[in-house]
Amino acid sequence: MEKRLVKNSIILLSMVAYIFLFKTVIITYALKYSNFINASFLAILLAVSIFFLGYRKDKSTVLFQNIFKYTAFYVLLTGFAIYGIGFFVGFLKNAYSREFLTLVNNVVIPIIVYILLELIRYVFIWANKDKKAFIVVLTIIIIAFELVLKVRSFNFEDFEAVFRFASSTFLPTIVKNVFFTYVCYHVGYRVPIFYRMLTDVFYVYIVPIIPDLGEYLHSIIAITLPVIIYINIYEMVDSKCDKPRPLIQKKGFSFPDFAFGALLVLMVCLVSGLFPIYMIGIGSSSMSPTINKGDAVVIQKINPETGIKEGDIIAYTKSDRDDSSVIIVHRVSEITTEEGAKAFVTKGDANKTKDVSLVKAKQIKGIVRFRIPLIAYPTILVNDYMENWR
Repeated sequence: MEKRLVKNSIILLSMVAYIFLFKTVIITYALKYSNFINASFLAILLAVSIFFLGYRKDKSTVLFQNIFKYTAFYVLLTGFAIYGIGFFVGFLKNAYSREFLTLVNNVVIPIIVYILLELIRYVFIWANKDKKAFIVVLTIIIIAFELVLKVRSFNFEDFEAVFRFASSTFLPTIVKNVFFTYVCYHVGYRVPIFYRMLTDVFYVYIVPIIPDLGEYLHSIIAITLPVIIYINIYEMVDSKCDKPRPLIQKKGFSFPDFAFGALLVLMVCLVSGLFPIYMIGIGSSSMSPTINKGDAVVIQKINPETGIKEGDIIAYTKSDRDDSSVIIVHRVSEITTEEGAKAFVTKGDANKTKDVSLVKAKQIKGIVRFRIPLIAYPTILVNDYMENWR
């Protein structure tokens, strides 16, 4: 037992030391080669882990086949659903370069890193199945390792940055790695590697276009997907299922299936704008303190000729051109007419003066029904960054 404690400690402390080295030295002096250095370190650590702890062949059991089938089903279903939503909300060009050397650096090396990381997890877990405390420590260290690789620098004094980091990086990384450890403990490394190849490589680097869902919704999906899979496979793991399990039971869909489908439908309803109620993020402070930057508001489509009164908060396009995509959310301070048609004088609650231009009926997208505090922060911050970068 003491020998195993020493061996485990060497492996875990090696990862902790590398995290510190990466953060203090590699980022500063060898950032260009950091991906290659990461892969090299993990290859050495895997060799050391096998030498210390041994290697057990990952067998293809019925339980593995069931879990792999469920994981593949939900990961692929999510991908199809997201890209289906893209036909409503639009697509963005993948920001990663398609040049050969860039693809090698962004795709081939990350694939190697992810495979090595999951093999290390597997070797360590199967050598310590009777000592779950070591497995918990390893999972925490792997989470820290991934976070350090993803976040080069961070300012914890900025609340907006903290919120963005927590929602888009910290929570998804924790949920995903806890799920990987759970699956690896029961059926080995192949399911986590498959999951990573699709979600962390294919959907991120390889596809040429990505749906314009915003970072917040992508984060919700990244957190929800492992939870949905876990709920569906928990019963099989708990009962050590030794029979093939069909994806769709004769008794009908389970609650997780319904919840997952409902989430996708809700996403379409809230972001597409094709339904009577939809949601947009607020990118300015002109309506503070009623509506703050980073909040989201739910808009209901109405007849602007009869459904608006003074004091209502409305959403409208910046101009009356059909191709205008900039949406403003301000309060109606006066209703008047222009060229015989109804028009609206608007003003932001935080602004000292009324808006110069009148809002015509054809510009109005709907009336604000309620706000959801803070949830649009990640998307707004990314948009601000992209605007500044341009």
